[in-house]
Amino acid sequence: MKQKFKAFLKFINEYYFLVFAAIALFLPDLLLRALVWPNRPFVELYVGPVAWIFSAVWVFLILFVCTIVLPKKWGRLLYIVTNVFFIILAFCQYVYCGIFEQFFWLKSIALAGEGADYLDYALDYIDIPLVVCTLAAIGALVLAAIRWKKPPLKHKAWWLIALVPVIALGGLNFVMSPELFGDSEDDWDSWRKPRVVYKQFTDVNKSFDVSGLYQFTLRDLLRTVFPVNKYSKEDFKRVEEFFEQPPVSENEYTGVLKGKNVIAVMLEGIDTWMIDEKYTPTMCYMMENGLNFTNYHAPTFGTGHTFNSEFAFNTGYFNPITAVSATNFSANRYPYSLANILRDEGYLANSFHYNDPEFYNRGIMHNSLGFEKYNSFPDFGMPETVSQADSNILSNDGIYAKMIEKQPFYDFVITYSGHVPYTFDDAKLSTAKQNHPDLINPEMNKEKNNCLILAADTDDFFRQLLTKLNDDGILENTVIVAYTDHYAYGFSDQKLLEEYKQGENIYRVPAFIYSPGLKAQTIDKPMMTVDFLPTILNLLGAKCPDYFIGNDILNPENEGFVYFGNKAWMDGKMYYVPSDEEPAKEKKEHIRAGNARVAESCEINDIVITGDYFARR
Repeated sequence: MKQKFKAFLKFINEYYFLVFAAIALFLPDLLLRALVWPNRPFVELYVGPVAWIFSAVWVFLILFVCTIVLPKKWGRLLYIVTNVFFIILAFCQYVYCGIFEQFFWLKSIALAGEGADYLDYALDYIDIPLVVCTLAAIGALVLAAIRWKKPPLKHKAWWLIALVPVIALGGLNFVMSPELFGDSEDDWDSWRKPRVVYKQFTDVNKSFDVSGLYQFTLRDLLRTVFPVNKYSKEDFKRVEEFFEQPPVSENEYTGVLKGKNVIAVMLEGIDTWMIDEKYTPTMCYMMENGLNFTNYHAPTFGTGHTFNSEFAFNTGYFNPITAVSATNFSANRYPYSLANILRDEGYLANSFHYNDPEFYNRGIMHNSLGFEKYNSFPDFGMPETVSQADSNILSNDGIYAKMIEKQPFYDFVITYSGHVPYTFDDAKLSTAKQNHPDLINPEMNKEKNNCLILAADTDDFFRQLLTKLNDDGILENTVIVAYTDHYAYGFSDQKLLEEYKQGENIYRVPAFIYSPGLKAQTIDKPMMTVDFLPTILNLLGAKCPDYFIGNDILNPENEGFVYFGNKAWMDGKMYYVPSDEEPAKEKKEHIRAGNARVAESCEINDIVITGDYFARR
């Protein structure tokens, strides 16, 4: 026994580097788990040791391949590369999750260039736990690499050991398969069943929680490199059946704006608490004298919230929950996009924004959506720093001339002043402060004050737009649709942001439709981005099949329905957030019906967009 103990101590002394190697691999996983744990909303989602076993098996498998299978030189190199990759990945996931409260899919890396504007802002999320854990992982990695050795292969048992992680991974995938255990995906609480989450692999946070860093990354990588065309004729038949509904009846708003020019303005980051007579008098006027949608929500699905919101508005579909960004679907056919429908009605359709055509692939994507051209402000001779401020847009005669080039027209304008950062004076904020020195308030929270001043700069755009249209005699024949792309998630202090939202749903943001002579009305039914397209078509009296996920919000038969990425939803009767607490018996059926509606909407949405349904029908 004494000799065996000495042999064990000798082995530890020889190969203790494996302990440091394992620590270096476990720390990135532990870092991200610590980030998720405090925010885990569902107790039943925690699957005990399963996710830990996934990670332990992968760590064992990596070390086995690097120490036993490969020669020392190549094994150490592979270990270093693998470990460095996961340390960097965990670092980026940590920062990203701090900003957006969710992890990212690997496909999001293709959009890294679009995130350059967040670089300075992201530095605020590099905190002590991140730095300590990252440095500890790097330190353990260095110690392991220095002492790296290859154990002598005297026994075949080494190779038998390799079967352990293989069997373990196969067994865990077997255990996590809902089909084998009969978990129903139709129950009111199916969203919280770990095996259902694992199978669907659509909710990035929950998928990470049940899989761990290594299993999650491998599954994500396989789905990215080998995407599966999972839609069949039966799936497309389901879409047909979904659309085979009784025709929507006309209502008092049908055709009241027929033939009018349309200017749709997507407001970058303008939140509800920024709308105020002092800062946004023009928008307040338009809300009070038009259709004010006080219960409008902008749900976010995937990465690139701004682009996904413009996609939803123009197509009547959200970015699929299984995709990262709608930019992936530029090759799709969109015969029933707003631009294509209005062009069939004789409209000229153009889109306008500050960024260049390559950003979010808008140059190609907007052409697919039916626009004649995506017009970048710098193309009209405006310096980039000047074109960022919304108050400068209409000072360029070329831009305004292009907007009203031929009537009737459909212009889609994306503002920019409300974009992050809010913590320091960039070009647009400096312009806004020069235009509104009276709004600078040293006694107010600086970031809040900056947001309000930026909102005032966007309001200047609307003031100038109304003035120019009126001077040219076009205003009476024009309808202006405005909606926000997303809440002010770029605000650095989330607790303060929640205070400013005053307890309202964080996704609720401003939206309104204004046209001289249009009866003023407040619409308080729950509404989401995809509802705009059928609503606008009804107002214009445009004839089109009802091939949309959303509904005309002005139809009295529509009580309103909104769903979110976390499977929460609201209708005219209740706001339901998935919870571990079992609901009252009398509410279960309504909750089950709401959950089924969300599931069906998401499924049809994904088949139509991911399966490019309109190109196949």
